[in-house]
Order: sequence, then structure tokens, then C-alpha cells
Amino acid sequence: MRKRKLCVIWIWYLLYDNARFQRWLARHCRRGWELAHVGCIFFRFERSDGTRYRYYMQMMKDDPDTERGRAYLAGVEELGVTCLGSFSHRAFFRWEDDGRPVEMFSDLASQALEAKCVRNAQLAAAVWCALNAALMFFRAWLDFDMARGFDKIFADLIAAGAPSIVVVWTAKIAVYAIAGLLWLGLTVWGALAAARTHRKWRGLKDEQLVHE
Repeated sequence: MRKRKLCVIWIWYLLYDNARFQRWLARHCRRGWELAHVGCIFFRFERSDGTRYRYYMQMMKDDPDTERGRAYLAGVEELGVTCLGSFSHRAFFRWEDDGRPVEMFSDLASQALEAKCVRNAQLAAAVWCALNAALMFFRAWLDFDMARGFDKIFADLIAAGAPSIVVVWTAKIAVYAIAGLLWLGLTVWGALAAARTHRKWRGLKDEQLVHE
């Protein structure tokens, strides 16, 4: 029995590190599903056959589609590890749970590369959210300014008892303003996440220098 789960791959760059990935898979395992294949849009799961698996996402220095990348994947598979799929420099591995730690596939350089990619994605997302926030606030201000202009044009009618355009458009203006605040919140969240990931990246780079 199989099922597919929609999961656009770039979201993993933005939101998920390996710890979250492990927790996400653990929830599926508790329901009897094991990850079987990773695609660009769908993650495919299969019903568990009772075998306990471990998983790991690795940022590879060489793209999996290059000759050096394919050679690395072939070497990993000789260790009894299956590559479930890859995207750009990120590969997804699965192997039977025999006590080997998940970190065995990722040296400091790979971990630093992953942190850098995640940080860049978070920064890009924060900028995109900021642009959306600015657009929503601008739309709210534009409608409010336009409504005030209409009120001036139809001042005589409003004085005679007609409703104010500003009042009529209040709900629409409020929707744009609230949407802007939500996008602004996402901007702050993305910026804070990028700052945390940047500190992680700096720590890994410093650790690399110590080992060198």
C-alpha cells in the first residue's frame, strides 16, 4: 500500500533541518508509514514491513547529478544505505536501524553548506514576505486615500445623509492592513530564523578551522 504526500521540495530548505525532518518522519512511522521515495513535488510513503529504518538529509558538496556526486552515492549504497532521491545538493538517505548514527554521512563541511543554504533560503523568504507586507500596506493606504478623495468630491451628498466612502470601505481597508501585519510577522519570523541559522553556520565554520 502506498500514499503520496504533497511536499514542495524548496520548503525543506526554508523550514526543515534534520531534527525536524526526523520528527516529521517519526510521526509517519508511528502511523505505520515509511518514506520510500523523494520527488520534487511528492514524498511517497509505503506501509511499513516491520523493518526499523533511519533517515538522513545531507547537503552534498558535489551535486548528486555530477560524476563525483554519483560516485559518492554509489559508495554510500555499498554501506547498505539507499538514496531515496535528491534535489540540487541535497540527498535523502535511508538504511536499516543498526545503531549507526545519522550524522555519519555528514562532515563539518556538509553541515556548514546545509546551514548556509537554509540561511539563504530564510533570508530570501523574509525579503519576499517583506515585499508582500509593503504591498498590502500600500494597498490599504491607497484605498484609504482614494476613499478620502471620493468623500471630498461627494461632500454635499454625504452632508445630506449619504454614507461616507471611508466608512463603506473600512472593512476592505482593514483586511489589507491585517494581511500586511501577517506578512510583517512572517518577515520577522524569517529574519530571526535566518539569524539563528547564521550563528549555527558561523559555529560550524569556526569548528572547521579548529579541526584544520
